[in-house]
Amino acid sequence: MIRNLFSSAILKSALGASALLLSTTSAHAVVSTFATFTSLNSSKNISLVNAGPSGIGATVYSTSTDTATSAGVSKVQFSFIQPGISTYINNVVADFTLNANITKPLTEVDGTFTQPVFSGTMTFLSTTAITFVGADSITQTLAAGSNLLTLNFNAKISGDEFGSTATFGASTAAHNYNITYTSDFLDFSSVINKDFSTSFTALTPALTKAANGSLDSFRATIGGQFSSDPAPLIVSTVPEPASWALMVTGFMMLGVALRQHRSTTVAAA
Repeated sequence: MIRNLFSSAILKSALGASALLLSTTSAHAVVSTFATFTSLNSSKNISLVNAGPSGIGATVYSTSTDTATSAGVSKVQFSFIQPGISTYINNVVADFTLNANITKPLTEVDGTFTQPVFSGTMTFLSTTAITFVGADSITQTLAAGSNLLTLNFNAKISGDEFGSTATFGASTAAHNYNITYTSDFLDFSSVINKDFSTSFTALTPALTKAANGSLDSFRATIGGQFSSDPAPLIVSTVPEPASWALMVTGFMMLGVALRQHRSTTVAAA
């Protein structure tokens, strides 16, 4: 009898733990798109430059004009679609930069290229001051040049041979990919998985493989979106615990100084 009750209790505990595990897993199963961007016009603001016969690889970077031969800043329209902040940052003009390195040859399956991108950085900076309401309902204004979004990553470029479009992105849910997000407007400290998906369009020339085994040079226009699981949070202006401790210490020191001043005044009288 006692053994049966004990076994029943263990079974119930195990089922409860399993249910809790399943509910916890399900809570982080939804990937939310929190930001998007598009180029301001149809100009080609991305350049992939093959390393040539001297070595395997290429570089990918943003350009300020259709004909620029070095990395530069491109103007794009950036939007947060995260509830609570999308009202304040919707199709704002941002300074966009991209720099990435290709150090390996591509793979080809049935005419589709997959080009590993070893490492890269993508940044969106505000071009004007932005006022928004933080998570603590406090209104704050960040100056022009604030970090809307920055990501460091490794990724891949995929597209059909002789195609005029290609995809560029990655997901941390897939092995061997790493993405780090930072922003002055969103808090990613609780995010588990991250991904980004962008498109290279109007490729000139079309997608081909160079003699060194990597993608051959081309120019393109970029646009895309950024997602995470779970969704990031809007930043708060409430001081961190360490800041609170510093403030309390400051108030205590001020109190001591005031008491000493009063004591000195009374003694002098």
